[in-house]
Amino acid sequence: MKCDGLCRADATTQRHGRAGLTLPAGPRTVRRERSPPLRFDEASRVLAETTFRFPDYLVFAAYMASLVVVGFCYRKTAQKNLESYFLAERKMSGWLTGFSYAATCMNTDAITAYCGMTVISGICICWWYISRFGLALMIGGILFAVFWRRLRIFTSPEFYEFRFAGAPALTIRSWISIRSAFIAVVAWTGSGLLGIHKVLNPVLGWEKWQTYAVVVPVLLLYVLLSGYVGVIVTDFIQTWVMIAAAFTLMGMVWSDFGGPSGLYESLVHQFGTGVVSWHPPSSHEYLGIIGILAWTVGTAVGYGGDVAPMAGAMEGQRLLSCKNAREATKMYVWTEVVLFFLLAVTTLPALGAMVRWPGLTDGRINKELAYGMLLSHYLPAGLLGLAVSGLAASIMSTVSSNLNFGAQVILNDVYRRSIVRHASMGHYMNVGRAVMFVIMGLALLVATVAQNVIDVSVFMLGLSSAEITANWGQWWWWRFNGKARLAASFGGPAIFLLNKYVVFRYVFSAESDVGYAIVLSSIAMTFVLWVLVALFTKPDPEEKLIAFYKQARPLGWWAPIAAKTGVPPRGSRPILQGLGIAILGAVMVAAGTIAFSKAYVGCWADLSLFAAVFAATGLAFKLTYGRFMRSLGVDDGDAAAA
Repeated sequence: MKCDGLCRADATTQRHGRAGLTLPAGPRTVRRERSPPLRFDEASRVLAETTFRFPDYLVFAAYMASLVVVGFCYRKTAQKNLESYFLAERKMSGWLTGFSYAATCMNTDAITAYCGMTVISGICICWWYISRFGLALMIGGILFAVFWRRLRIFTSPEFYEFRFAGAPALTIRSWISIRSAFIAVVAWTGSGLLGIHKVLNPVLGWEKWQTYAVVVPVLLLYVLLSGYVGVIVTDFIQTWVMIAAAFTLMGMVWSDFGGPSGLYESLVHQFGTGVVSWHPPSSHEYLGIIGILAWTVGTAVGYGGDVAPMAGAMEGQRLLSCKNAREATKMYVWTEVVLFFLLAVTTLPALGAMVRWPGLTDGRINKELAYGMLLSHYLPAGLLGLAVSGLAASIMSTVSSNLNFGAQVILNDVYRRSIVRHASMGHYMNVGRAVMFVIMGLALLVATVAQNVIDVSVFMLGLSSAEITANWGQWWWWRFNGKARLAASFGGPAIFLLNKYVVFRYVFSAESDVGYAIVLSSIAMTFVLWVLVALFTKPDPEEKLIAFYKQARPLGWWAPIAAKTGVPPRGSRPILQGLGIAILGAVMVAAGTIAFSKAYVGCWADLSLFAAVFAATGLAFKLTYGRFMRSLGVDDGDAAAA
């Protein structure tokens, strides 16, 4: 769940130059001659003049010190045993893990990219994250969280030996662990370290080695000492640091334009009513109706069936640490609410940047400089330190989560499973710490030598997208076997590479961007592949399927196995009901996000409308969510068993 398609969007806009500005058309357009835009060299000068003063150093030092204090406060709790160190004894609440995962999903690349998208789209930027996360997170919470938590596994890759049998199960478990820790985690950690340098270099003048010499020891100290519980607590602190910094900037922009109504008038006067429209434009490469639908469906299909995805590998750790199944479902809901709030308060001040620096919208200034220019222009000493701390918090939450999760899966699913199966707890904890050092070392290497780590991550996201339908298949169809999982996990990426570098380059060549076609065709071809493999190979041993069904009680097509367990099959009807509730929840959060956005620019009629939609869908979601959880048996022993 990082800044994946954003980099491609930026590249496309830079290619189009002035045409990159595509604002939704309003019913009436009022324009005036724009003031001379700030040239790129002037923008660079503004950013270069952004320097820390003594109050800023105090604020930043206090933030860093608070992380170290957390590490020492929770070190005894964390080091009781492996479950304490990596899962906080499974005592976490859904709201706290939701805050943590939302903070983990934020990083500096996302902040700069989202603000850059805002200055060329306006208020409808909210559809960018609504389409990417809105339905997907709700599906994960409603249809899968309960069943993951019931298994009481220690790591998400452990699922594969619980669900499948023999060599395919061990192969998939090991591959998912190695892929998560040494590809996804290293790439995102390296990207995060580069992001911290991007924040600190302009204001402190630090070289990379100086940034890493300060930040890396603090990160390692509190993660090594306090383990997962330290990560959760610091994520909570860092979320509020981000919110405080964002609200400060929002208020300063309001003050400059004379409040929400003044900001609205300035936007409409310069760009027309389309810039404050709540709905996406009819045609836009990434924010058009087709793009929104493609993102919504593309991110939702398969979501929840795998909680160690390349885009957010530590998701499963948050889920499995919850104290019961109901709290696990709440984790996803809280994640979406907090994440959307963070994204909204971060992007809305960029509306002021559109008016103050028109060059951001027409390509004469790199639009991803918008956030830095806002900080430089509006924040005085002390508050600048708070804002920089907020940016650092967004990255450090991601890096610390990556370190803890990467060590957990390598220790449990590779080292303890296949190398040293019987050793003391102290031995395993030391190995886990050593893995953290290895991950950090690799991430530092990548951050030092790579020009753009996010491009590597984007490629890996595309590579892993082909197999997403298998994530639902492994939960909902008893006939889905280990060989089908192997076909999806290894055949899917091969199909993606074939389509990307051969089929759509030499067979179906096209001048326009064919990214959607490559991904969707790869998903469809991989789906056909694993279905055929499942049908033409033997199912997994019956005793394995019976044990899994008794423990997880999954939804879907399990009638032949259910008949031998005495547990009635649930069939497909609950899946459809759950999808309906997930859509309701997504509409609820989307309406709340749009209402908040409209409030910022003083569109009171639209605010009232979407606030009413938010209230109505919120009430309906609360009622249907509770009824659906009871139908899954969450209140009939899950809490006690967990």
